[in-house]
Amino acid sequence: MATTFRIGVRRALVLAILVPAGVGAQMPPPAAGIRCVATRNFTLVVKADGSVVGWGRDPDGQAARPPSPARVITAPVAIELPGKALQVALGEATQYALLEDGTVVAWGTNDEGQLGNGPLGASGELGRYPKPSVTPVRVTGLSRIVQIAAGPKHAVALDRDGTVWAWGRRDNGEIGDGEPKGSRALRAIGPIRVPGLEGITQIAADSSHNLALRSDGHVMAWGSNNHGELGLGTRATGWRPAEVPGLDRVVAIAAGIGSVAGGGISGAVRDDGTVWMWGSNASAMMGNGLGPLSPDDAGGRVLAPVPVKGITGARHLSLGAGHVAALLADGTLRMWGHGGFGQTGVGISAEYQRTPVVVKLSNVAAVYLGGFQSMAVRTDGTLWIWGHNSNSGGPGLLGKNLKVPTPFDLD
Repeated sequence: MATTFRIGVRRALVLAILVPAGVGAQMPPPAAGIRCVATRNFTLVVKADGSVVGWGRDPDGQAARPPSPARVITAPVAIELPGKALQVALGEATQYALLEDGTVVAWGTNDEGQLGNGPLGASGELGRYPKPSVTPVRVTGLSRIVQIAAGPKHAVALDRDGTVWAWGRRDNGEIGDGEPKGSRALRAIGPIRVPGLEGITQIAADSSHNLALRSDGHVMAWGSNNHGELGLGTRATGWRPAEVPGLDRVVAIAAGIGSVAGGGISGAVRDDGTVWMWGSNASAMMGNGLGPLSPDDAGGRVLAPVPVKGITGARHLSLGAGHVAALLADGTLRMWGHGGFGQTGVGISAEYQRTPVVVKLSNVAAVYLGGFQSMAVRTDGTLWIWGHNSNSGGPGLLGKNLKVPTPFDLD
């Protein structure tokens, strides 16, 4: 049986975070011994000392080294970065790290300019099949960043002055600087300040949409809106940020993907501990007993925020590709949505959990979802995983769908 592994040596209380983050407010307060986790087809973990390890599918240099012959790294390896990391984020095949000095580095694919370092740089010329960069390169012009987030083909960064910067694909409004006109505007090859955003305290991104939380508790949204993931009451693309109506006193935000077929999903936690969701309900992610629903079914697209029944005391939210986790103030988890790979952590591979269920894991300090996998860090610094595990290493774990939280050995 796998043994638990305490990441780092400190047994301190949960640390105060620099700024809540969006791997969806998806970067909660860090637990003792670990700063951040990001997971999709690859996984990155930032340890307490700022070092980073990673594992998973590696066809494009996800581990910041030439791809392995098997194209899968089955045990954690060190990721060589030009400084200590505070946070990591994952695109489809591009990886990002926020360093302690406030700069951002990126590596991996650059077909939409998502490296953020101009048309040339380490990856070669932009084009249909540019060569991925296996060397982390600096994202141009960023030096005071406190949080990063990423969708499949774009990334966003929060400056300490409360402004937001975006780069990469823009044909679905990801950059937020106005409707593109002509092929010249189809990508942003370096960070562009997102207009209309000031006093921002958190960001979140996934699919092709973004969220930003203002200091007054209101949420701004922009990007793709085919499933109502912007919460504006329409399905019109958000070429510029707009305030989500009818939602206030928000303390945490999250963005995700509605299902394996795509479609955006968004969520928020209010200061009264309630959770609100909007966007695709293809995987029963509204948590209201309905779903799965096709986009054209009644309730298949939820265009404005609705409360999740039965959730109180929430303080953090994380979204994956069809599943949701709410972390409560008492250190317990509630999960719902797609569970066919065991990613809702209740001991069975139920195709869908239509209402929140209790996960049998206590003293949780942070939870991170991505793809069909779930991860949590407990207050003792141990890392636990469950769900689709074909990409993950660890003794006896590779290739298994883990139906309950299972300790993961990073050593």
